[in-house]
Amino acid sequence: MNKFPHLLKISFGIVILSMLIFSCRKNFTFDEIDKLSTDSMLFEGTVAAPILNTELTLGNFFPETDSSLWIEADENNLVHLRMYFHVAEYSVSQIYPDLPYPTPINYPVTADSIDVHSDLQELKVYSKMFDGHLFFRDPKITLKFFNEIPVVTYFRLDTLTFHTGDGSVLSNTQDKNYTILAPTQAGQIINTNILIDKNEIPVLPDVFSPIPKYVSFAVTVGSNENQNAAFAMTGNEKIKFDADIDLPIDARLEDLVMGDTIDFEWETGTYSQIQSATLKIFFKNGFPLDAVSQIYFADTTNTGEIGFLVDSIFTDMSDPNITNAGWHLKPAQTDAAGVVTIPQESRLLITIDNARVDLLKQHHASKLILVAKLNTFNSSTSHFIKMYSYYKFGVKLGIKADYSINTNDTLLNGK
Repeated sequence: MNKFPHLLKISFGIVILSMLIFSCRKNFTFDEIDKLSTDSMLFEGTVAAPILNTELTLGNFFPETDSSLWIEADENNLVHLRMYFHVAEYSVSQIYPDLPYPTPINYPVTADSIDVHSDLQELKVYSKMFDGHLFFRDPKITLKFFNEIPVVTYFRLDTLTFHTGDGSVLSNTQDKNYTILAPTQAGQIINTNILIDKNEIPVLPDVFSPIPKYVSFAVTVGSNENQNAAFAMTGNEKIKFDADIDLPIDARLEDLVMGDTIDFEWETGTYSQIQSATLKIFFKNGFPLDAVSQIYFADTTNTGEIGFLVDSIFTDMSDPNITNAGWHLKPAQTDAAGVVTIPQESRLLITIDNARVDLLKQHHASKLILVAKLNTFNSSTSHFIKMYSYYKFGVKLGIKADYSINTNDTLLNGK
């Protein structure tokens, strides 16, 4: 017989109150239960808590704006991929090396040219941004020239080459000359923009699939007729060449992947006492295209990065909504203009039994990895869709855990 029944009643009441508190908290811990003053007892029961509430947009997966790649929305909220980088610059003495410098005003300049080969310009693309293929309906490249040389110059884009990460390239050649205007006064800089689009290069919509890691140019710059320089030249006057790439996401997507990672340790801490669990999952597809989502448990103990994938949530292939890639969500409903009006929602329960919980603990699973794969290929909408800045893929994940806890406190034994 217990010598302190009143203490036992008070302590047991604290345990029950703690259960209620834990079930309402996002970051609860079973370790607090072990510290309660009770006799040696076995507690079994169930608690529930949210563990994930996130929304994925394309904007989550782009570099900062000081990179050569960024995202922006136009006045209609249509999302654009933007890239801007410096290609090359040449002085007048490099293009016309036979002229005497400094040259007097109105000095005759004989027609000449120079071949320009740019170094590979790395586009600072995050590796997690795009996995898969993205075909743009109307990509545009604006070549920007800043000319200090008092000679009307021509430009020819001999070769434009896109280099992917796997070593493959896609090149296009041209023989069309474009005119670069010249300044008429010393110190003046004249800007000429040349638009390269699918009308100029029909293959252009295909070169951004997959997103290139590098781009290189081979061009010819010079004059094709004799001219007199409008002012005296020192030899240091330059012509600069930049590239401004604009990719409106009116596009066709094939297996475009986005992801997110959160901490979730099974071996120690909060979830170490769990014997089995039921995961309550809510998906909300706000994109006008098919989506497949999978949630992985990963071991990052040894590498510090996403390493060994221990298990995945969606494994029951008998469910018609589950494929090898995960849970399938149909596209959101759209209006006649293709704009999303009603997101597609799914609610489901997944049981993680004792064997799978033990597997997660044995392999030190410490991360939950959410992966969403977007695809217009199987969508009931048009293959090409417009992506707006407010489109989202939402996921909520809660856990209802069955626990078993042994307490062993010596205070009630009279010590």
